[in-house]
Amino acid sequence: MQKLQVIFLQLVKRFLKMIRPLLPKSLERFYRAYRWSRPLVDRSQVYLLAEQSFLPGYSPRLLPGSSAESAHSIRVSLIATCRNEASTLESWLDSLSQQERLPDEVVICDGGSTDGTLEMLRRRAASFPVNLIVLEAPGSNIARGRNLAIQHAAHEIIACSDLGCTLRPDWLRRLVAPFELEAEIALSAGYYEALQTNTISRLAADLFGVHLEAVQPQAFLPSSRSLAFKKSLWEQAGGYPEWLTDAGEDTLFDYQLKAQPARWAFVPEARVSWRTPDRLFKLLRTYARYARGDGETGIAAELYWYKTVEVTITYSRRLLLLVAGAALTALFWPAGLLYWTAWMGLTVLSLHRDNQEHSRRLGVAFFPYTLLLDWLGVVQMLGFAAGVRNRGQVQQRQVQHYQAQLRRILQNNQPSKGVIVYPPTHDWAFMFQRPHQMARAFARSGYLYFYCTANERTDAVFGFQHIEPNLVLCHVPLETFKILEKPIVYLGSPWNRQYLEHFSQPCVIYDHYDDLQVSGARPEDHQALLREAKIVLVTAQGLQKSVEKQRPDALLLPNGVDYDLIQSLQPKPGACPPLDWPLGDESSPVIGYSGALAAWFDYPLMDYLAKARPAWRFVLLGVDYDGSLPESKLLENANVHWLGMKPYPELFSYLWRFAVGVIPFRVNEITLATSPIKLFEYMACCLPVVSTALPECRRYPGVLVAEDPAQFLEMLDKALAARLDPAYLETIDQVARSNTWKRRALAVSEKLSACWATQQK
Repeated sequence: MQKLQVIFLQLVKRFLKMIRPLLPKSLERFYRAYRWSRPLVDRSQVYLLAEQSFLPGYSPRLLPGSSAESAHSIRVSLIATCRNEASTLESWLDSLSQQERLPDEVVICDGGSTDGTLEMLRRRAASFPVNLIVLEAPGSNIARGRNLAIQHAAHEIIACSDLGCTLRPDWLRRLVAPFELEAEIALSAGYYEALQTNTISRLAADLFGVHLEAVQPQAFLPSSRSLAFKKSLWEQAGGYPEWLTDAGEDTLFDYQLKAQPARWAFVPEARVSWRTPDRLFKLLRTYARYARGDGETGIAAELYWYKTVEVTITYSRRLLLLVAGAALTALFWPAGLLYWTAWMGLTVLSLHRDNQEHSRRLGVAFFPYTLLLDWLGVVQMLGFAAGVRNRGQVQQRQVQHYQAQLRRILQNNQPSKGVIVYPPTHDWAFMFQRPHQMARAFARSGYLYFYCTANERTDAVFGFQHIEPNLVLCHVPLETFKILEKPIVYLGSPWNRQYLEHFSQPCVIYDHYDDLQVSGARPEDHQALLREAKIVLVTAQGLQKSVEKQRPDALLLPNGVDYDLIQSLQPKPGACPPLDWPLGDESSPVIGYSGALAAWFDYPLMDYLAKARPAWRFVLLGVDYDGSLPESKLLENANVHWLGMKPYPELFSYLWRFAVGVIPFRVNEITLATSPIKLFEYMACCLPVVSTALPECRRYPGVLVAEDPAQFLEMLDKALAARLDPAYLETIDQVARSNTWKRRALAVSEKLSACWATQQK
């Protein structure tokens, strides 16, 4: 079958390539959407917590036995949703009231019941052992109901279950035990098993169930039937996705949770039993609904594509056999009769062989499992396709959801100067650079700043997250900002010109801070922004010269420094160095570099310096941006230490311990137009600076510039002597004070005010 699938895929690719010019664009877009698969980014650390080892290969951290009589150190809110659950409500509440460890409150959100569920809830609430809060939200889907219940919950630990489940008496005790054992645990994933009452429900359990012996805790995606988490983790993950139609919210929420760097516990003994579909029509409808949810989210798209290939191969083969049989019957009647007899016999034998194991597991003498799987495969394929077709509507609902949040942010934050939106270029937590610093400076000067991230490297943002006053980190569709009136759109890359269509009458700032060779941007986008942008910023004189014909008004705005922050991070006398700080003779100076290690870094120069001064220590801080570091063989020098990239505040516990800060860049077209941020950061740390012959470094007093490796070594000797020169230290300190990000933001703000004043005349 796998060989047939490979051959079929190759044929499909060739066929699509041949007819692609003839295909309608809508069909091509649908195919691409069908094949797009949502990636799973897993930053979680999952531990198995159990009273005994359930899974081969896993040594569990042991949970204690019954603690029903012990005092509980945490308080728990149990949340659930319902709509027309009158038939299951009583049994669920009974199983909840019989828990060995009761929740501290119960919050249930009703989505608009018409069968008496609400009346039953209110009646039981009056005598329930703990506070039972009933919320009414007619028309809300499950995700919306859960989010509302969590918002109303009083406690940090949130436990979840469904009213269609039966809770084991020890379920909640076991589920919340990890939070009591380890304060760092942010999520506890329980287990769920299916109630099997007839053949169809046993089949559903076989299809939908997760067999415990096959579970890999790290890869397990928990269900909200048996789940607990900290409310703070729910907020970081953006809450349950309310914009999906009626399925898939659990899995997408799991994806968002998995992206967060958090510690999880898998507790297989915290179990609930849930009712599976027990009628064939309900089973087919549930299967289609789940597949539609996956189609809307793009989760497991590869599996659905292979299912599509498998179904297509199966039915194509059967169609060919039927056509061949019909032709043989029409032309040669006796041979045709023999063909049909053989075909029926082989089909029955095949069904019997394929169904033996499944029939035994389902507890029946014979069940056409394989044939039903074929039907379910078709249902899956059609359901997934329907979900893919729904994505436009789903995204529109998602945009409306985030626009409602955006309106609330605008109501609660009245900026004195305006609203700025920065479309995504850099993750917030990766290489804190000019875009991040300008965002902070603008927010601190009175603008409401939305910094968009693509979640490409380190970020895991879903929705809006306030990280500082007036500074909001966000990952939302750019259409969300359509409701803003004449926003300031700050573009850090020509690639982002495509996003301007999502804004209403934007005032565009184009920050041309990289040579096009670095950004890889299209020249036509760059040229268009030079024409269209209200304000053009350039970071270096070389860049200013390249745009002066089209934009003589371009504002030269070099990089800057957060002087006050760096000064506040100076280590106190006698403070211990970071754990990975290279040991050595305190009399041997540390020559340090902070920044990306890439093709523009002069590795031969650093190799020359390390070999010329073997007693010195050379420390490199930063990411290996393009994989050039191992190829350089620089680390073969025993006195060269690469400590990797450091979070921005931690960076300065290293920089303050340097003796000299260096900028060893090759001199080429890229670096000729570079304004190194590290230059001002070194100076703010009172470090002498030695640089290769970069024009932007020559501009500032106190920078020792070298034309060749021998002179660079000579300048290092001078820099070490300059550390004891008060006049020199005063010079570089004054350069740092005069080049702060606050001053940079103020210059742009003044330019904006001038533009608006001119426009109003």
